[in-house]
Amino acid sequence: MPGFTDLHCHWVQHDVQGVYSGELLDWLQNYIWPEERRFINESLARERAKAFYSDMLRAGTVMGLSFSSVHVGATKIALSEMRGDWIIGNALMAVNAPNYLTSHSCHRYDDLRSVVDDVDGSHYAVTPRFAPNLRAVDLRIAAEIASSRSLLLQTHLAESKAEVRWVKELFPEAKNYTDVYDRIGLLGSRTVLAHCVELDETEWICLAKRRAWVAHCPSSNEALYNSRMPLERLRQFHVSWALASDIGAGPSHSMLHVLQRFFAIHEAAGVRVTSEEGLYRSTLAGAQAIGRDKVAGNFMPGKRADFVLMPGRPRQNELSGWFRDLCVGTIAELEHRPLGTWLGGMQIEP
Repeated sequence: MPGFTDLHCHWVQHDVQGVYSGELLDWLQNYIWPEERRFINESLARERAKAFYSDMLRAGTVMGLSFSSVHVGATKIALSEMRGDWIIGNALMAVNAPNYLTSHSCHRYDDLRSVVDDVDGSHYAVTPRFAPNLRAVDLRIAAEIASSRSLLLQTHLAESKAEVRWVKELFPEAKNYTDVYDRIGLLGSRTVLAHCVELDETEWICLAKRRAWVAHCPSSNEALYNSRMPLERLRQFHVSWALASDIGAGPSHSMLHVLQRFFAIHEAAGVRVTSEEGLYRSTLAGAQAIGRDKVAGNFMPGKRADFVLMPGRPRQNELSGWFRDLCVGTIAELEHRPLGTWLGGMQIEP
C-alpha cells in the first residue's frame, strides 16, 4: 500500500511521546517546552533526528509536515538528516513562553528572512507555534514571508477550550480564534492548521472560504482529554483535511494507531467512517496538503515508488476488513506491523 503521510507532528517531541500532564497548556509548560530547550545541543538534535526518521520509516510513514524547536541549528539538522520527504519549520515563539525558548526564536523579519534564504524552500514551512506565542506584528511577518516565497505555513488552532479562552484575552479585538489568523492574512490553501477542535460555524465557513487544510489528530486529542474534533463539520463545510499523529501529544508515531483511534472515536459518537476514507486521509490527502500529490501519495503511473508492505493477502472483496484488521493491536504492535518500507523503489533499513 502507499506509504503514510503524517500531516502534523513535532519531531523534537519524539522521545517524550506518551508523556502527559492532562490539560494542554500545563503539559506544554511542564513537559514539552523543557524538552524542546534541549535542542540547542546539536549533537543531541542529530541523534534524535536520526531516531525520528528511522522510527517513522519502520512504522510506514514516508513523508509529512513537522514542527521543529525554535532552534535554527536543530531545524537544519533535521533537514540534512532527512529520510523520506518532509517539510519542517523552526517554531516561532516571541511571548508567553520561557526566555530559554523565545530568545532563540527567529520571529523578527530579518531573522526569519535569513532562515528562509538559507534553506531549501521545498522542504521548509513557516511555523508560528500558535497565537498565544506571538503578537499581531509577529504573525503578520510570518504571513508576509510565507506568501512572498509561496511557502507552506503551519500552526495550531483551537486545540482546547482553555486555549480558546486565552486567545480571547490576548486578542480581544478579534471575533474569534480563527479571525486572529484571518485578519492578518495567515489563512490560505498553503496553510495547515492542527486540531481545530473548538470552532464555531463562522470559523468553519472561514476555513472553507480560505481553502486552508486541517490536520486532524484524533490520538492526541484523546490523550490530552480534549473534545472530539467534529468530523461532521469538516464534511458539512467541505474543509480539506488529512490525518496526523501529533507526536508527542499523540502517544504513537504510527499512522496505524492514528487510524485505530480515528475509527474508534468517531464511531463511538455515531459518525460513520470507512476504511477507504481512512486510507485516503492517511496517504494521498496529506500529500495533497503539502503539495506532493503530483509526485507521491498513491500508485498512479509516474509517481515516486514510496510504499509499505503489509501482512496478509486479502481478496478484492476483503480489502476493507483487511485494512481495519491492520489497525487492531497495541501501540508497539502497530509501530512494527509493516513488513518493509520502500522509498523511490528502494527498500530501506530503518
